[in-house]
Amino acid sequence: MVIAMNQQAHSERGHAEFSPSSLKYCAGCAGYNGREGTNAAAEMGTRIHEAIEIEDPSNLQSEEEVSIYEEIISDQTEYLKNYANTELTESHSEILLDIALKGTSTYGTCDHLSIYGAKEGVLIDYKTGISKIDTPRENYQAKAYTIGCFQKFPDLESITFVFFIPQRNEILSDTFNRDELEDLITDVSSVILEAERIRPKWETGTPDIQDLTPTVNCRFCKYEDVCPALGGLVVEVAKKINPQLPDVDIDSTEDPDVIEQLWAIHKIVTNWADRFKKRAVQLAQDGMEFPNLQLKKMSGRRNVTDSKKFVEIAADFGMDSEQLLEHVSIPLSKIAKGIGDKADRGQKQARASEFMDRCSEEGIIEQSPARHTLS
Repeated sequence: MVIAMNQQAHSERGHAEFSPSSLKYCAGCAGYNGREGTNAAAEMGTRIHEAIEIEDPSNLQSEEEVSIYEEIISDQTEYLKNYANTELTESHSEILLDIALKGTSTYGTCDHLSIYGAKEGVLIDYKTGISKIDTPRENYQAKAYTIGCFQKFPDLESITFVFFIPQRNEILSDTFNRDELEDLITDVSSVILEAERIRPKWETGTPDIQDLTPTVNCRFCKYEDVCPALGGLVVEVAKKINPQLPDVDIDSTEDPDVIEQLWAIHKIVTNWADRFKKRAVQLAQDGMEFPNLQLKKMSGRRNVTDSKKFVEIAADFGMDSEQLLEHVSIPLSKIAKGIGDKADRGQKQARASEFMDRCSEEGIIEQSPARHTLS
């Protein structure tokens, strides 16, 4: 039996411009281009993937991460028991797949591949978030990886693609036969070729509005704030909230008058969206069920209510006051107010200001950059 593991760390692996994981966004809008950088959810996913790959959860940072890790390990173990009576001929962790298409290509790394009897593949991808995932037969990432797997292993007759999604308590699977390969290639090729045609237009201006399609994924796109299709949709929504709003030329977003109009619209839509979000969450808490959304409990912020006792407990664990100060964020304005409150009547503000001035003179205050808004 062949057992293989990708030696490069999960966080260090490169991504194709039109990677399998980005194809659902490109299929929704050919002008989509994801923002650079990362976020807390993505970083959590990377840690969990790396823990699964090396079979060591010691670097995970929360009980939630450990729980997701353990559930994926358990789900995969149980799922692969379905093949217990068939010889396992190959097993690959984090397998790199080159994907040859019609007039284009891409590549990506799938989380796990098991091959049974040299003819049957089980291709697995772990999803650590809570977002809804399409079934493999409707999922462009799954289709792309399936193509690459059929191409890399020409003896495979079928591939079962499986998504493990512990935060939604879901396991999604579909089986593809080799005689479907050409249709899969045509389907995935069309998405990438259209994106290759539309996306570069952002570099010299703006794509035609008919080539852009607002979707729920616009919030991840680097062109969200300049997209005429999304801007037009927002204006349309705002006018439904307030029919008295004037018409706005969404293509003139460099015009000061248009910017002022759009600023007013942004406040209307934002306020409505905030109220709607609270109402939707409350309805879910009251028992309403949605086709694709799930109610998730977010941990509340924890605050120390007894500072003296907190210092004593920290000392019991080997951390003295000086060490403790290195690990806490000092609420400067509250301390200044407390000092002012100790001063004589009429001197409170002056005493607080004196304290702040002294801290500034000693060079122990770091001022963050000023933020600006319009009003």
